[in-house]
Amino acid sequence: MLCGTAAVFFDGILPSCVIFALTLLGYIAMPFFARALVDGFFLTKSTYKYFLRIALTAFLSQAALLYIYIIWDQSPEPKRFNIVFTWLIAFVVLLGVELLVSLPRDRVASMNLLEPNQTSHSTRYGVVISSMESNNLPKGMKVPAWPRTTLHGIAIMLFAVCMVLITFMPLTMSMMCVMCTLMFYFLHRWKIDSRVLVATTFYSAFAACYTYLYFRMTGIVTWEGISLLGFLLCLLLPSKKRKKPKWFYRLFYVFYPLAILLCALVASLLS
Repeated sequence: MLCGTAAVFFDGILPSCVIFALTLLGYIAMPFFARALVDGFFLTKSTYKYFLRIALTAFLSQAALLYIYIIWDQSPEPKRFNIVFTWLIAFVVLLGVELLVSLPRDRVASMNLLEPNQTSHSTRYGVVISSMESNNLPKGMKVPAWPRTTLHGIAIMLFAVCMVLITFMPLTMSMMCVMCTLMFYFLHRWKIDSRVLVATTFYSAFAACYTYLYFRMTGIVTWEGISLLGFLLCLLLPSKKRKKPKWFYRLFYVFYPLAILLCALVASLLS
C-alpha cells in the first residue's frame, strides 16, 4: 500500500520506470493484505468492531487524500476511493459467505474458550446445534435467534449490495481484492489435500480473464494480474503467528492515513 501511494504522489517527480516498479510492488503486496483480512476475520472476537475499525481507516485515508488535494495545488486528483474501501467491501463479502456456508443445519452456537485455541489462536468456538438441543444450552453458549432462511436472505442481500458498489463506485483493485480474499477464505475453511492447487488454478484463471476483459473494455493493459505472484508467495512463505500487544495491531489502522500524509509532504518538498 505504501508503494502504491508513493507511485501516485511521486508520479512526474521520479523516473517513470521507478513509478512502474512501485506500482507493481503495490499489486504484488495486495494478497498479503487479503490473507491478513481473512485471518483477522476468523480470529476477531467481534466482527462488528472489526468492521468499524476498517471503516474508520477507510474514511480517515480518504479524508487525508481530500485534504491534500485542497491545500496542495500539484496534488493528484483523487479519482478513486482508496483501497481500504475495497477491503471494507471484501469484508462484507466474507460476512455473506460465512452466513451461507457456516449454517448448513439448524443453528451454529458459539462460546468463548477460557484459553485460545493452540492452532487458530482464537477464543471463539462454534458448535452445530439441532433444533431440539437449542432449548437446553450450557451457560455462555449463544445461538442465532433468526431462522436459517432469514440469514441466507441477508447473505444474498449483502452480495447484491457489494456487487452494486463494485460496479458503480470508482474503487481500487476491487474485483482482484475481493477474489483474492475469497481464495484465502477457501483455503482457511476447507482443509482438503488439493485446496492450494485448486485455489491457485482458479485465481490464475480469474486474473487472466480479468486482464483480457479489462483490455477489451478499456483498451488499457492492466498489471493487476501480477498480484498472482504475491498470492503464490503467501502460499509458499511460512506463516508464523506471534501474539503481540493490542496496541501493536491498532497501529496498522493509522499507518495508511499517516503514509498518505507523509508521501504528500515529501512529494511537495521535492516538486
